[in-house]
Amino acid sequence: MVMNKNLSFKSNGLYFFDSSTLNWLPLACEEVNLNLFFDGVNFVYFSNNFCPACRLFNLVWYPFVEEKFSKKDNIYFYVALCNWFTENCDSSCARSAFLYFNIKASPTMVIIIKHKDKIIKHYFEGNIKEKFLYEILNQAIKIYENLAKNSQTNYH
Repeated sequence: MVMNKNLSFKSNGLYFFDSSTLNWLPLACEEVNLNLFFDGVNFVYFSNNFCPACRLFNLVWYPFVEEKFSKKDNIYFYVALCNWFTENCDSSCARSAFLYFNIKASPTMVIIIKHKDKIIKHYFEGNIKEKFLYEILNQAIKIYENLAKNSQTNYH
């Protein structure tokens, strides 16, 4: 199954979904830390090529991102892909992401809600149904909006 016309998702790497071109773009990085992510809601999907559960989740994840939420403001999507965790990964950027977030199961979704210096992280392991993805996203948006609202009231 081809996920995108411009990218074969067999290649290990860290990818970012560019909502302006609707393409998954490979990211180059020396290391992964929270500075890599935008202010807003960042979804990072940790996947392995040798993972049967990941192949099933791919059928939910990619259409969810590409068709449903690609144009929402302050919502960003990433995929960290290795063959098998850090043990078999020919992308130093993806391997760094797996290490930084201490990923031990796949599929795993890490949600990073970031507003200025406030950062909240949530982890979800295993296959997630589309309905639950919507719930997670809506909750994350509310948390982000509350962080933004609270920072405005603190500074005025």
